[in-house]
Amino acid sequence: MALPPPVPITWTDCGDGLQCARTPVPVSYEDPTGPTLELALVRRPAGDPGRRIGTLVVNPGGPGASGTRRVARGFRISDEVAARFDIVGFDPRGVGESTPIACGRAVDDFRRQDLDPDDATEAAALEAAARAVAEECRASDGDRLAHLGTREVAHDLEVIRRNLGEDQITFVGLSYGSLIGLLWADAHPGSVRAMVLDGVVDPAATTGAASTRQVEQIDRAFGAMSEACAADPTCPLAAEGLRLDDAYDELARRLEGEQGTASGVGPTQLAYAVFSATYGQERWPLLWAAVRDGLHGDLSGIRAMARWFTGLVEYVPFALVSCLDGEHPVGFQAWQAEAAAARRASPRFGAIAANELLPCAFWPPATRTPAPVRAAGAGPTLVIGTTGDVATPFEQAEAVAAALADGVLLRVEAEGHVAIGSDGCVDDAVTRFLVDLAVAPGARCPEV
Repeated sequence: MALPPPVPITWTDCGDGLQCARTPVPVSYEDPTGPTLELALVRRPAGDPGRRIGTLVVNPGGPGASGTRRVARGFRISDEVAARFDIVGFDPRGVGESTPIACGRAVDDFRRQDLDPDDATEAAALEAAARAVAEECRASDGDRLAHLGTREVAHDLEVIRRNLGEDQITFVGLSYGSLIGLLWADAHPGSVRAMVLDGVVDPAATTGAASTRQVEQIDRAFGAMSEACAADPTCPLAAEGLRLDDAYDELARRLEGEQGTASGVGPTQLAYAVFSATYGQERWPLLWAAVRDGLHGDLSGIRAMARWFTGLVEYVPFALVSCLDGEHPVGFQAWQAEAAAARRASPRFGAIAANELLPCAFWPPATRTPAPVRAAGAGPTLVIGTTGDVATPFEQAEAVAAALADGVLLRVEAEGHVAIGSDGCVDDAVTRFLVDLAVAPGARCPEV
């Protein structure tokens, strides 16, 4: 892969101990000296320059999450890591402060649709709304849409390394950020001092198989939420003699009957509330209360949880990258056949999860073929898998660690997605790995 000549990065002070910069990358790596995009970067210099190990670049995932905001908000893992590494975050192409994608106005209408249509009228409205998202982006961004996938972002990371003037860098990838790191290490192994991957995306997983596994995990987590509510005397549903699963189904039935139309809360937002609760066990009581309140006519809790979920990342870059990263059906009817398979795997959530990416059916074809990553010649990789992770099931972490030439798995016995920053045992293990490049095979958190 041809890369453009290095362009040294010029940092400027941007307050609170941070430095900011922008750096160019080619729109297409088939034309490395052609048209460019700009990436936004933020750096927090090592707190103890005399003991500095090097640069640690972090990507918080998404697709569509901002790395500059993550660093600006204090990403550090531990005091020791913050002292010994320059911590750099970047906004991937099309995200945040980098050269933006110019579309997205049609997204709100798309997300107001029932993503699990019950009749021809709802299906036609959903198709029209998804086409509107796709056509708006095609009109605003044209051929650039085909160059926003993870394959390009992985090469962007290598350009950042070169422009930083570092022989090697350390990378921490959270959630989707793990895929960026894996593809980067596979394409540029000599540039990798070490990697930590948490909430791991398996680069070998095909789109359909990954979607089915994910909705099965949503069902599993929802069952755990329901059982926990039934066993907890403080759960407001249990206090009224209700189970979460039964209460959810009754509220979904009412919303299908247009109870939530005036408030902007429908079956899709109800499912989003559940999706948001899968991100951590501490969010389960929020869902219990929101469903109970919904049954009493107050949908504000459902609305707040749905907005939390949709606010995690910018929709258009999230959807575009997802579309470009794996083969997918083309056209509405073909996509609905896949949604039907997801519905069979999870009658409550399958179709909604599948149709969340329906604009893919009208966008450019995939630019990456799923395949395992070995990254021979790269530095060591610590792969963190959480056993109760719904967004990126634990089995993906196992598969990635097994495929890597130099990978070791840290098993985290917990619910939720991404363990760094929420588990002291994990933060300690990551710190020792980043500093000493060592972790014991078979490591677990909590320690046994």
